Amino acid sequence: MAEHEEYITDEEAVLKEFELEDLVNRRRLEFDFAERIVPKCSKDGIYLASNKYYAKESLGPELDRIYFGMPKKKVYGHPVHYMIESDDERIQNGITHLLVQSLNDVGRINSRRISKIELSPRYYCSKGILEALYKSCTGGTLVVRFFGQVDDAVDQMDGGLAYLEDVCNCFRRHCCDVLTIFQLPLECTSLRMKIYEYIGDCSFVEVKQEQMEDEVAISYLKDRAKQRGLRADKNLIERVEDGHMYLTPELDVIFDEWYSRKLKTTVYKQYKDISEPKKLLLERKPKGTAYEELESMIGLDSAKKMIQQAIDSYKAQKMFKDKGLSVDTFCNHMIFTGNPGTAKTSVARLFARILRDNGVISKGHIVEVGRSDLVGKYIGWTAPTVKKKFKEALGGILFIDEAYSLVDDRNGSYGDEAINTIVQEMENYRDEVIVIFAGYPDKMEEFLDKNPGLRSRIAHFIHFEDYNEVELCQIATHIASQKGMVIEDEAMEKIKGIMETAKEQSDFGNGRYVRNVIEKARMAQSSRLVHMDFDSISQDDIKTIRAEDIEIPMQTKRKVNRIGFAG
Repeated sequence: MAEHEEYITDEEAVLKEFELEDLVNRRRLEFDFAERIVPKCSKDGIYLASNKYYAKESLGPELDRIYFGMPKKKVYGHPVHYMIESDDERIQNGITHLLVQSLNDVGRINSRRISKIELSPRYYCSKGILEALYKSCTGGTLVVRFFGQVDDAVDQMDGGLAYLEDVCNCFRRHCCDVLTIFQLPLECTSLRMKIYEYIGDCSFVEVKQEQMEDEVAISYLKDRAKQRGLRADKNLIERVEDGHMYLTPELDVIFDEWYSRKLKTTVYKQYKDISEPKKLLLERKPKGTAYEELESMIGLDSAKKMIQQAIDSYKAQKMFKDKGLSVDTFCNHMIFTGNPGTAKTSVARLFARILRDNGVISKGHIVEVGRSDLVGKYIGWTAPTVKKKFKEALGGILFIDEAYSLVDDRNGSYGDEAINTIVQEMENYRDEVIVIFAGYPDKMEEFLDKNPGLRSRIAHFIHFEDYNEVELCQIATHIASQKGMVIEDEAMEKIKGIMETAKEQSDFGNGRYVRNVIEKARMAQSSRLVHMDFDSISQDDIKTIRAEDIEIPMQTKRKVNRIGFAG
């Protein structure tokens, strides 16, 4: 505006003189940038306000150091800078303002102006922009808020942390003229150590948000209710668990949910009967074609019931997490037991899709492995192989078939290493991978007895019952219909008799056995049709399996060894 009123004849020349061209051209800033001037505040007001940020052990002593002695008549420089560690941006900004207000109050900083940038490896920030930004903050404060953690392996591969070194180099050049405050996430040891590696001899005071015990957490919730003009009731107070340590984001979730319900039940009672979205979500049936496919499968009643309970459990965990409750005690891993051909693998594949369709897992794929996929050939190969499979299964299901084969009659072998690594990775990826162990019931029980640490990590045990004769005949009809064929009544009676006999065999394959019977019937039908007069063959002949197509297999009786002498 001043340029157009002829107060400034050349805006670009002024920006160039003060090296501010990059900052004014906002289109070149590929990171978030903001600035503000914090209001003045007295010493008493600062100390009083510090109590609401729950960093007393580190913030209190620093305020005492700032107010130690007499205020200075001029600014000499900055003996220390700051790192504020919290996952709550409101707390990060509140502590930042208190530090700037107190430093300005004692004459250690000229300006109460704060400039703030937000950086992560995803946001590019050139050296030129950083340099211009620091120069523009002379006499004031630059706040640098970092997102995410540091992965050294990733950094070595793609140089993703180069921006961090550039920031620290600019900081070192301007550390006497610009106060720098780094805002970091909690539990960011790797990021903090990287910063210390780059900043040289400059000193930092670390201010870290503290966890709150139950009484302090209750006081926090009461204060929030008071700010909203409401009184904390029993429903809010009882949400705080004895002995649990809380951070403010967890308590904010608890309060916000209580406050939302309070508005409907107390302040605006006319809305008390309106259902909450989360309640509707929990009451909703699982969605997706995969769930419909599972429901349409023949038999498996007990397995379907347990699958439904598992889905409800996952949805409940999500609800508890949304309520701010700890979900660390939950585990999502499962065991499928059943004889061959009882659809364990098919159900696992559908289950992965069901969980994806209902928002429990992100990808919904399944990684199927056996002993040969997990156990290495040489010492030191097994653990990396197992870890690789877990990474492949991220966002989905790791299905370990015949898991007991890892340690069957192989005490002290590489299989033990595989089991130990599986248990470790189940913990490491408990929120990202669901592990399903599958196998025969008796062998799976022995497997768990040998590995008690594994049993405690299994949430759901699902047994797949053998099919009865009626269900086996229904499966036969279904397999035939998938191939565009029908089975005549006499042929079905013959199949039923075969199933009644076959079920008594120790190696009966359930659904697999039925599939084999139908495949042989199709071959027999083809052979029969080939030898018929071509002109007499109808469409009905081509698509119908008749009784003569059904071959009654030879049933072998199990040999019983008797003690004694042959007669």
